[in-house]
Parts: sequence; structure tokens; C-alpha cells
Amino acid sequence: MMSKTLSNILTVFKVAKIVAKVAFILCLVGSIGCLVGLLCMPFVGDSVSGVLFPEVGFDLSSAYLACTVGAIACVGEAILAFLAEHYFKNVLTAGTPFALEGAKECFRLGIASIIVSVAVSILAGGVSFVFLLFSESTLAESNLSMSISLSTGLFFLFLSLIFKYGAELQKSSDSEEI
Repeated sequence: MMSKTLSNILTVFKVAKIVAKVAFILCLVGSIGCLVGLLCMPFVGDSVSGVLFPEVGFDLSSAYLACTVGAIACVGEAILAFLAEHYFKNVLTAGTPFALEGAKECFRLGIASIIVSVAVSILAGGVSFVFLLFSESTLAESNLSMSISLSTGLFFLFLSLIFKYGAELQKSSDSEEI
């Protein structure tokens, strides 16, 4: 018989699995939208200059940069959402997050989260730098701050330790009963 607490934990994992699936789909749609925007820009030409946010000088170069960085960010988040959904599905299949294999997968998800965050920031920064080199527009005045989010990765790393400890306690409890 499953405890009420474990049932509540698994309910949270079910909700998290659904949220991860929705996030994955939205990130795919966002990345496709950014790529479609990039493909349509040559046809739009300079007709958007001064039309898109004229008060801040958002011109064609800025639009190219925004679509490129947006596509990179959406792809990175789609990768994380896919990995998270896979992890949540495996926990639900196992019926508990307190299994050694689940703890290892949670740890890998934390590492992947940190790596993807750093990679997206580096790629977006590199693209921004290239655009700044070749653009004579107001791009240089734009705020192109990049940040690396380690909190999600560190959270999954911490959770993996808790889940591993729970699996070890369960294993020692099972061996004592024999």
C-alpha cells in the first residue's frame, strides 16, 4: 500500500510531466516561429525599419538578432523540457523517486540543465558579438545582457542527493527485514 505522502509526491511528478510536455511543445513552436521569422526577413527588407518599436530603434539587424537568439534559447529550453519529461515519466513508471537509477537520472538532469544554460548563453553571446561586429545600426546601444541560470541545475542536483539517500534507506530497511 502506498503512503499518502508518496502519493502526493507522485501527483507532483504527474503535474511536472505535463508541464514539461507543454513547455517542450511551446519551445518547439517558439523555435520554429523564430526560424520562420529569420527566413521571412529577407523578403521584408528595410520596410520594418522604424516600424518595429521605433522609439527604441529596433531595426532589421535587431530583428535578425532577436530571432536568432530566440531560436537558440527555445532549442535549449526544448532540450531541457524533453529531458525533464523523460525523467518524470521514468519516476512515475518506477512508482517512486527514491530509487538509485532515478536519483542518477535526476543528477544527470541537473548537470544537463547547467550545461545547456551555459551553452545557450555562450551561443547567444557569440551570435550577439558577430552581429555587433557587422552591424552599423543601433544594435550597439541595445541591452544584450546574457545570464547563466544555475538554480534549476543545482536544484536537481540537490534533489538527486535526497532521492539517493531515500533509496539507500529503503535498501537498508529491506535488508533488515530479511
